[in-house]
Amino acid sequence: MTTDITINLQPHHLTLAEAMRTIIAFDGEGRPIVAFRNGTNYVRGLSGDVLLKRTIAPGQKERRKLSADERQAILAELLHDANRMIDQIAATAPPEAHDRFMRIRRWDVASLEAERERFRTIYKRISIVPPDQYRALVLQATEGCSWNRCHFCTFYRDRPFRIHTPDTFREHIRQVKAFVGAGLGLRMAIFLGDANALITPQPRLRSLLQVVHEEFAIGPTAPLKGIYAFLDIFGAERKTLTDYRELADTGVRRIYLGLESGDDTVFHQLNKPGSPAEAIEVVQTIKAAGIAVGVILLAGAGGSRFAADHVQHSINVIAAMNLGPDDIVYLSPLIVTPDSPYLDQLRESGSQPLDTAEITKQVQTLKQSLRTVVAPGTKVVLYHIEEFVY
Repeated sequence: MTTDITINLQPHHLTLAEAMRTIIAFDGEGRPIVAFRNGTNYVRGLSGDVLLKRTIAPGQKERRKLSADERQAILAELLHDANRMIDQIAATAPPEAHDRFMRIRRWDVASLEAERERFRTIYKRISIVPPDQYRALVLQATEGCSWNRCHFCTFYRDRPFRIHTPDTFREHIRQVKAFVGAGLGLRMAIFLGDANALITPQPRLRSLLQVVHEEFAIGPTAPLKGIYAFLDIFGAERKTLTDYRELADTGVRRIYLGLESGDDTVFHQLNKPGSPAEAIEVVQTIKAAGIAVGVILLAGAGGSRFAADHVQHSINVIAAMNLGPDDIVYLSPLIVTPDSPYLDQLRESGSQPLDTAEITKQVQTLKQSLRTVVAPGTKVVLYHIEEFVY
């Protein structure tokens, strides 16, 4: 009997494919992680959320998290497909694949949904991480955001800011390790959560990073290559060059800052702490310590009235940062909820939100212009927050 089913067995994941029409990948624990079925891509995070991504028209994509009913239905279909494919190839599959097959077969929709609930006993909601860290292992050294007053952001409104003690952080890490299990092999780095974990006072941060190193091997030759984290501009100013050099010595490889706009008016309209000028100083200090940066700009910030100033002043600020090949500029289309205080402030200033086409055009303008003011090799890339699931 011939079959058009193929298996790709890797050290930390297994992929089953049927004539390239249905493709399902599983982590080392046998949990489905990504799939392609009937022209649609699905990503299942450790959280149990499932993200749908598909092209619905030329240049138009749908990105959304599935509802509970949708999630359970597609998981049932994917597991059914996986078991059927395993049945057909088990007799001819390499011996080392059979343990993976057993791990896949132990999951059903109910057990995957139970994992979803277990995740919520270990983590607070992981709202966002930068795209280059989607495969990082998130450790919540802090919870929430120390500022939590940006008008456009609601990611951390559901929790107060809290810094773990070394003991509670170690317990969190051990729960994470037990939960992730053999899926840890797919993780490439440590992302220190939540919104601005590095604002933690240096002595306390030092003790938290020591716990990380006691629990994981981290370094260029280790599976986990480094430590990454967000930091707001105001918090970043509190640290010295010596502090950042110490962070570099402990494995911190890149720090992400939400500049959002290089225009002073738009920046303060967003109710960001600090200023664009301070952001330049902070980035230069971080880079002088040997740590790369990821700088985030919001396409569409400031709306119609301030669009030209937002673009030009953002380009000027990025140019002054002297970014290099290890640095990243992220262009994130602004998405706000209808009840956002940012929209009220925008209208009070005589501006109107940009529509999708206008934001897309602004992304292209920023991308083309920024590539002329950063060093060759510096990445300037799109950052769709709707594509995130952890």
